Amino acid sequence: MAHATMKPERVLLQEKSAYARVEPPCPYFGTCGGCALQDLSYADQLTLKRMRLERALAAVSDGQSVEVVGLDDPWRYRNKAEFTFGGSVGQLMLGYHAARSFWRIVDLDDCLLLPEPAMAVVRDARALASQTGLPAYHPKTHEGFFRYLLIRVSRATGRMLLSLITTPGDRRAMEEIAQTLGARHPAIASVYWGVTSRLADIATPETLTLLRGEPFLEDQIGPFRLCLHPLSFLQPSHVQADLMYQFLADTIGADTTGVAWDLYCGIGVIALYLSPRFRTVYGIDVEPHHLELAGRNAALNNVHNVEFRAGRVESLLRDRRFWAQEAKPDVAVVDPPRAGLHRDAVSSLLAARPRRIGYVSCNVQSLAQDLAALRSNFPRYRLSALRAFDMFPQTNHVETVAVLDRV
Repeated sequence: MAHATMKPERVLLQEKSAYARVEPPCPYFGTCGGCALQDLSYADQLTLKRMRLERALAAVSDGQSVEVVGLDDPWRYRNKAEFTFGGSVGQLMLGYHAARSFWRIVDLDDCLLLPEPAMAVVRDARALASQTGLPAYHPKTHEGFFRYLLIRVSRATGRMLLSLITTPGDRRAMEEIAQTLGARHPAIASVYWGVTSRLADIATPETLTLLRGEPFLEDQIGPFRLCLHPLSFLQPSHVQADLMYQFLADTIGADTTGVAWDLYCGIGVIALYLSPRFRTVYGIDVEPHHLELAGRNAALNNVHNVEFRAGRVESLLRDRRFWAQEAKPDVAVVDPPRAGLHRDAVSSLLAARPRRIGYVSCNVQSLAQDLAALRSNFPRYRLSALRAFDMFPQTNHVETVAVLDRV
């Protein structure tokens, strides 16, 4: 591997132990599994992330260094959080999983990654849930009621969307919680009740019921207004998201007579950033509720040259009539899940031969694997731009953008 020849000091800088410690400001640090880097200065966090990225991408980056764009203020930046209930009847806990533990929940009075008004709502939600006398769900016994709390905060308006996720049960108790929270916190725009019987520890309900307020939360990234739902994916930092999408769009370039693809498009944010630069943008996603909001968001911004298709990327791209005739791509942008691109998606992408590919990744190992496949098959692609955006200060995670040109 290319990184085996690195100088010893560079190899050392890929490990957290190489950096001086600072006093972490959060009293839960070390116990809570939410953060891993609070005991490093923010400058050292960025250096550590850069070193790790360069090591992971050494075999596919042709020796390119990776700039990691940091946040001006790396605290209270998150626009969404997911908390888990734990504890016993009358003494419910609500927080994150403990470090290195699947079962234990750290009860939180504050999280320094979330805005303070959101944490006030979380504390009240915990108290009201506890007063019902209903138990928390236990992942070992699969018994209990309260499972998760999801909260979103609009940076544009300051309003919030709340979703309480439980097993099937007492609707009246949930309605009372929703009404009390709404009365105490006027910034709450919506309260949803999600119900799931799934055994997996995933905060994705099988049904969602709006108990109070508006069906969507309005927000904005860069110049684009957005409608959000409890299950919508949005990058956790609005500031970083805008910088990242602007960099992606600027690097991809423009072809006002051409076609762009936005694969794994979600609620259509990347498609919106590409829309002024291309004749037509096609967005593809497997989740119908994502595409419903993607269409709504395009209309909200008076964008009329984006078309959304429902289905798995690897399945839709097998239909060569789609990409060879109707929608032959000049450029393609992919923002896949953590596992990266399905191998059928890679082969179809190569067969479509876009002149440029943009790749947005939350998992550098998957990114390295997919870049290797795109660089070594036919037609071949070369890496032309690489930049990371620290979307997750205080944690080990980072978002990376790679742009490739067809050789």
